[in-house]
Amino acid sequence: MTTITFERTGGHIGQPVNLKFDLDTLPNAQAKILQNLILTSNFFEVPEHTSTISPARDEFKYNVTVESGRSRHTVHTTDSTAPDNLRPLLEELSKLAKIQSR
Repeated sequence: MTTITFERTGGHIGQPVNLKFDLDTLPNAQAKILQNLILTSNFFEVPEHTSTISPARDEFKYNVTVESGRSRHTVHTTDSTAPDNLRPLLEELSKLAKIQSR
């Protein structure tokens, strides 16, 4: 079982997002996309904090936790400090959050 907890705060409007995705309950195609993004981002190798500087004004701040089997890892990042390999996962999670908020 793999779960993703996605929290996004900040941004121009400042509306926070806090969602939990259980890949076992998502449609198969969406679960495969997320699983692939976790793997290709080397998520469990990304440092827990990607920067020690304060986030820029109006940018998003992200907290992403992935739990898979006995592994659990959290990454705290922002729009300007997210590593390139993590950006596709953040974009997909943001897209899913937008769909769920409708």
